[in-house]
Amino acid sequence: MNDSHFFPYCERIDLHVEGRISKAQALRQEKTAAEILRRLANQPGLILADEVGMGKTFVALAVAISVAIQNRGKWPVVIMMPSALKAKWPTDFLTLKQKCLPEDLGKRVTTAQAENAVEFLKILSAPLSERKSVIFLTHGAMSRGLNDPFIKLALIKQSIHGKRKISYSPSVLATCLPRILDRHPIANRHPNLWIDLLNAKVIEWPELLKSMGIEEPVPVPHAITGVLNQIDTSEIFHHLKNLPQRVSKNYDAYLTEARRLINQSLRAVWKECLVRMQLKLPLLILDEAHHLKNQQTRLASLFHSDDSQKDAEEISQGPLAGVFQRMLFLTATPFQLGHGELCSVIDRFGGIQWKSSGSPAMTREAFDECRKELRQSLDEAQASAIRFDDAWGRLTPTDLWAGGVDFQDSEAWWSRALAGDEITSTATEVLSRYRQAKERMQKAQQILSPWVIRHLKPRFFEATNGAKPTREKLAGRSIQTGNPDPEETGITVGEEALLPFLLAARATFLKPESRPIFAEGLASSYQAFLETRKPSGETVDRDSDPFDMPDVDREAKWYLDHLQVVVERQTTKGSKHPKVSATVQRVLELWRLGEKVVVFCHFTRTGILLRQKISEAIGTEIQALAREKLGVGKRQVATKLHRIADRFFDTDSPLRQACDKECLAIIQHYPELDSDSESLLEIIRRNLRTPSFLVRYFPIGYKRPGASAMVRALETRDHSGLSLREVLQQFLRFLNDRCSEGDRDGYIQAMIQIQTGAHGAGTMRESFTPDELQGAKRERLLPNVRLVNGGTQQATRQRLMLAFNTPFYPEVLIASSVMAEGVDLHLNCRHVIHHDLSWNPSMLEQRTGRVDRLGSKGEMSLKPIQVYLPYISETQDEKMYRVVMDRERWFQVVMGEKYTIDAKTTEKLASRIPLPASVAQQLAFDLSLPDKHSPERDSTER
Repeated sequence: MNDSHFFPYCERIDLHVEGRISKAQALRQEKTAAEILRRLANQPGLILADEVGMGKTFVALAVAISVAIQNRGKWPVVIMMPSALKAKWPTDFLTLKQKCLPEDLGKRVTTAQAENAVEFLKILSAPLSERKSVIFLTHGAMSRGLNDPFIKLALIKQSIHGKRKISYSPSVLATCLPRILDRHPIANRHPNLWIDLLNAKVIEWPELLKSMGIEEPVPVPHAITGVLNQIDTSEIFHHLKNLPQRVSKNYDAYLTEARRLINQSLRAVWKECLVRMQLKLPLLILDEAHHLKNQQTRLASLFHSDDSQKDAEEISQGPLAGVFQRMLFLTATPFQLGHGELCSVIDRFGGIQWKSSGSPAMTREAFDECRKELRQSLDEAQASAIRFDDAWGRLTPTDLWAGGVDFQDSEAWWSRALAGDEITSTATEVLSRYRQAKERMQKAQQILSPWVIRHLKPRFFEATNGAKPTREKLAGRSIQTGNPDPEETGITVGEEALLPFLLAARATFLKPESRPIFAEGLASSYQAFLETRKPSGETVDRDSDPFDMPDVDREAKWYLDHLQVVVERQTTKGSKHPKVSATVQRVLELWRLGEKVVVFCHFTRTGILLRQKISEAIGTEIQALAREKLGVGKRQVATKLHRIADRFFDTDSPLRQACDKECLAIIQHYPELDSDSESLLEIIRRNLRTPSFLVRYFPIGYKRPGASAMVRALETRDHSGLSLREVLQQFLRFLNDRCSEGDRDGYIQAMIQIQTGAHGAGTMRESFTPDELQGAKRERLLPNVRLVNGGTQQATRQRLMLAFNTPFYPEVLIASSVMAEGVDLHLNCRHVIHHDLSWNPSMLEQRTGRVDRLGSKGEMSLKPIQVYLPYISETQDEKMYRVVMDRERWFQVVMGEKYTIDAKTTEKLASRIPLPASVAQQLAFDLSLPDKHSPERDSTER
């Protein structure tokens, strides 16, 4: 294993599941998995850094399965992920196992999930015949060590074993033990739980606990019981012996010290267990590996080894150092890390098990030399990129001159400058710095390439031979027109809204050294601005980075105070906010055309407002469409719609019979769904009868709508060119072909549980949980418009995510940063609106990546993912847009670039000459695998 290869790729894994991704992309994933295993023969680890939505999870799982099969179950592969993804990884694994593996191989690959170190040890302690192939862990599971009450009690028992009785009564023990140990829920019903366990042998604990109604087959793993007698527990014994006989003023201090000593001893037990078990775990796969960038984090400290640990203040030996033979890290944003931070992530590979039969061909000394060379090379590349950035920043519009011609476009000018035309002295320095940077970047790329694999998503649909782009950017006022604006002009501020933005501009001008968060809030919504004026208010989503309220002088405060008065007046009289109005109208138009939309916003109050306004707009439009089709007045609309809706549940109704006949005919094409056909039919009926579907898809003006009305509804096409029948077929095909049984059940349950509500003439009633309401007006909310932010419970987020991926409710999802990572929203949506921008370009890409993924609706329809980036013209909002779009290109050149976002810096950056996309592409690292069969890497910017 250590002479020529690590583990060969399992050729029987077929990642081309029909309907999941294209054959070319599946082949790319398989080749990537094989290349990862090939490289791991020679080196301790590498980073898989494919762009968002490229299927890194499936590549990593293919690697994990290959290793597990070759390893024959001796030791498991460990997969660690953020807690937010702890359900996604096992689900994807089950899908891959059921859909991509032959049955005989699938039976050989088993999994387990551990929530903490104790469960991890229990799994590892299992007999070989019962050992699992793969263990799923969250990032925080191992950092918590052995923080378990039963193990703590075992340590206390060990400390008093063979010694004189401690000089206090059982009543003292009964008082102190529950406070030293974590309270177990059953302890309330069994006050003597800890005393009874203390008086029994550890081997007898399972039966004793069972008699008390506590199912703990292995309260203390065997690996721990074998180590306890090797640990010095004299300090614990001494402290317990000296505990006061009664509660006194120093009693809590004694207990605190006892807990500290026990936890300290447990850290030693934890490390000793791993050493004594002589683990040789073949592979660690760690998702979101950018969390390792700082050595001080708990996650990074797990892998510190004696040789790599230089900081005396840190743990000298991480509990997982020397446990794994190889490491595979996943991240979509490797170059948003600083180059030093990227090196720190790669440094973690030094924590593998170097001295074993499975060690890589590369020695530890050779790895250290590689690290040193890589760091030096990236230092030089970074320095040259910064010098180029600095020189480019000195360009002015007059420097866009070449060969006697003035250029308005930097891209056209750059091509002439490269061709050797005469240019200005400032431009000459820029060209010189560019060439130096290119040389250093190419050298760094060569040294970095063995350690990082990164593929970019195709910029054009494969089936169109480069004729159709996969993504379309619609900036500024494009949200109002629905078409790209070549000049990228912003949303115009109307006369009634002009004063607030003028006051905000003046206040910003007076405080150029601070970040004008009030101006950002004003650009988002009037309500968000008012929240920025409340220091104690929850202005931004709780999962976003906090900001400090800037100090303002007297003059600036005068403008802000007057601005607040004006904005309060605007909200009181219901004045329309220019960007809110534009977002609402675009969502309404897309809804009218049968499309789903994701709206991302940063400010909590803006999210609440958008949900309310979009609900109102769609509700009004439903009534208008219904009145037009039914030919009735406003008062009769609700009654008429209600009667039509009832026909979907009236078994004698022609509409019900036609619906059942047509939909069952579709469902019956998918044999895997046979047992769920009744549930799916009920779900389809329940959604088709809602006013949202009736007014857009059905000819509801018919006196007795029946078979022909149902057929017409199913043939109605959305803006993507897909009929309702095709949308249903594609989703059912997804459930049949691409979902594991458990995954399929999750979707069906989400569709059953999601509220569709009842739409009245003037109100829309539904049963939302309190955390979903977020203080908005219950009577003005539609059930097809939902809000997800930091206050939404995790279970609700998961249910809404699954339901949004179906053709049914919800149809509009307003989300904060909590839905920006690790979430799939792409199956039935190709429209994303970044109502609030982010200063971090990678955050925008992460958000868009929820919709722009392999197997998306865009791919199915061959229509581009539409990315709306609205901003208000001639305001701080436009400056922010200009800065973020320009720095997005520089992020490809200057790794981990950090820049201040105060008003003065923003003004300066916004006025810079934009970096041409071709320059960013020429300087960016290309770390993809060469493949003559794959579409060529395209230089077109998204």
